[in-house]
Amino acid sequence: MSQTKPVTWFEGDPKLNTFFFRSPFRSWKFIVNTILVAGLIIACAAVIWNHWNKINHPFPFTIISFFLLTVGYPYWWAIKRHGKIRRLYRSGEISDVPADSPLDQILQVADNSMNEGLRNACALFGLYLLEIVWWQIPHIK
Repeated sequence: MSQTKPVTWFEGDPKLNTFFFRSPFRSWKFIVNTILVAGLIIACAAVIWNHWNKINHPFPFTIISFFLLTVGYPYWWAIKRHGKIRRLYRSGEISDVPADSPLDQILQVADNSMNEGLRNACALFGLYLLEIVWWQIPHIK
């Protein structure tokens, strides 16, 4: 009982990447991306709804097509790839490994790539909508 053990508070221990081992909606990064996608869906619908009569008819379909290619497809791809890696984990082909192991680093790269790619796609489409609203639509008579 006389033995003392040092207590380490907030030591710089690396944390295991668990993004692929549970639901993607338990990750703050993916929740932020989901909120961005939902916001863009609402913004896209508002732009089309408010300006349907002011613009030529192929224009709304162009917005919807660009949305599906730049936001919808990456979001679907992220969920699909997350599910594929999660199935490998559940089947036992991938197991919990120590933090900073090569497999953990690969999973961290995949997590960051997937979430940052989706966030960048949302930002690109958001800028596209801003460009439409601020520059093109006010000039249409």
